[in-house]
Order: sequence, then structure tokens, then C-alpha cells
Amino acid sequence: MLHTIIVHDPVIFKLIKEQTEAKKVPLLNLPYEVFSQGNIRIIGGYSAPVSEVLTSVNGEFNPDTVFFLSESYPVSDEKLPGDIVLPNVFFPYDTEIETTEDINSLLWKSETVQNGNSSSVNSHLSNPVFLEHYPVQGDYNFESFGLSVGGIHVSGIWNEKIEDFRIRLRVVYENDTFDSNLFHFLETAQKLSIIEKVYPVAYIATEDKVIDAKNLWSIIGFIIGSIDPDLIAADEETETGDDEEEWVDGNEKS
Repeated sequence: MLHTIIVHDPVIFKLIKEQTEAKKVPLLNLPYEVFSQGNIRIIGGYSAPVSEVLTSVNGEFNPDTVFFLSESYPVSDEKLPGDIVLPNVFFPYDTEIETTEDINSLLWKSETVQNGNSSSVNSHLSNPVFLEHYPVQGDYNFESFGLSVGGIHVSGIWNEKIEDFRIRLRVVYENDTFDSNLFHFLETAQKLSIIEKVYPVAYIATEDKVIDAKNLWSIIGFIIGSIDPDLIAADEETETGDDEEEWVDGNEKS
């Protein structure tokens, strides 16, 4: 199987390359850099939209799995910097919620649509993408690892000018996390008919707290360990604890 990892953050990109000892592949005319180690291709160093990157990666490599790491922001208080979230419901952000004066009306619309009582209200909850190939659809938190599976994720542009922006997100979408890319990544995967191959990974960052070294290693260790646990050094594997899971094929690590 050929596995690909797409990561925009230069620090995480660098650490994954170092941990896997991947070597640069001299490919020309691509909007990203490619590093290779065995059956893994690590994609980074790009400024193009992720939709363009995914389309190119699929055409160039025809991979069996595509992991995409996206810096995300916590909407619920339960998510902390460095946590890893694997959402299974994804929405595009609708800026209309920014101009609604009565937040309670947003809550009413959200409940109405979710209960299936109306087909005419709330475009905010339209056209979601659902993922069903994670082995566990519930939400399980591993305290020593900061991993949770399942939940709702929204993609758009965070509006810092709106003081209650986070509240509005929670009221309308009931989501845990927010970023700018995951929905568009999945939307592209649908168009390419590879939705069953992709694994969107939200790692939590905040503006006022830096992801510490231990949590940063958890992110690296999760991604690499999900593909090839043998690439994780024994001493570093111990640091992340024994609660990690193998998500690619749905089998727990022994």
C-alpha cells in the first residue's frame, strides 16, 4: 500500500521527515515538495490550495491512503493545544450567522434542521460531508494521548472582529473544532471519488498557547504510527503511552 501524508505546517513537516528519515524526491513542476521513505510519501512546502495539492497527489501517486493534517482551533472548552481530533461530520462555514442579531434564533434554526422538521430554513447546516470509515464512530478520549474520534468540524475563516464568534459556531453547528481547509479537502476527495482513502486530522492550536514538545510528538507519533509503527523509536513510543490505536485498517495495536 502507498501512504501519503499532506502537511502544511513547516515544523511538523520537518519533524515527520526527520523521524522517517525520508529522502527528497526530485520531481519537477509540482506545487509541493515530496519526500519518500519506503511506501510513504510526505507532501509539504506548498502554498497552493489544498484542493489543488490533493488533486495533484492523487494523479501523481494514486495512493491507497491520504492523511491530511490541518491546524485547527478549539470551539469547545474540552479541546486543548496539541490534541488530535478525527472528526466524522464536516460543514462549510456560512458567514450569514455573523449578521444574525438574535443568537437564540440561530439555535432554533439549528434544532429545526437537525430534527428534520423543515426543509426551508437554515442553509448553515446544508451539504455536510460524513466519514464512515473510522473504526470507531463514538468519541473516545485518551487522556495521555489527547486523541478523540468523531464529532463535528467546520471550515471557514475565523472572524476575530466578532467577540461571540465561538458561541455562534457552537450554537449553530454544535462543533468542537474549526479550521480553514478540512471541508475543502474532503469536498475535493468526493469529486475525485477517493473519499474512502482520506483521513483528515485536526490538531489543536490556539493563538495564546504554543504546542509543547510532548504534544507535538503526539501528533508526529500518531501519524507515523498509524502507517508504520516500526518507524517510531522505542523510547519515543513509550513517551506517548499505550493508548494509541491503528486507524488505517481499524485494528488495535497489540
